Amino acid sequence: MPVAKSGNSRQVDLVPSSFVTIKTPERQQIRVFVVDDHAGMREGIAAVVNAQPDMTVVGEASDGKEAVERFRQVRPDVSLVDWNLPIICGEGVLATLSAEFPKARFIVITALNDGESVRRAFDRGAQAYLHKDSLRRELLPAIRAVHQGQKYITKDIAGEFKEGD
Repeated sequence: MPVAKSGNSRQVDLVPSSFVTIKTPERQQIRVFVVDDHAGMREGIAAVVNAQPDMTVVGEASDGKEAVERFRQVRPDVSLVDWNLPIICGEGVLATLSAEFPKARFIVITALNDGESVRRAFDRGAQAYLHKDSLRRELLPAIRAVHQGQKYITKDIAGEFKEGD
């Protein structure tokens, strides 16, 4: 086996390159940013997302001001943003970041499902709108769809949105 010597004459065994396999992922993980004022909600979402082989949580924020600051640092692929946040509301977060980062992708997560909230979310740059009651079923498909550049809305929210038009 080849041996390399360092400056202090220590021997280091080298593995021939034919025996080394470097594992590279076929595709990059989806980098997810979670914004919600409830720690339990953030922790639950992070646990679900981090259990996926194609996703990872890269940051969290508990209010709108922190969300804007942290987003600028982590530059996630997809951001999950609660609509009702302290300091700067979700609508303000989306408006600010969408103007600064036009290619940013946002999923609004909320307890509200009225047509006006849905319309405002999409007007401010959201690509998806999820009611918190549907997260168990809809969160992962929504993240994947939004990451691929698609819009995502659940049937129940879509019905409410059409009725509110």
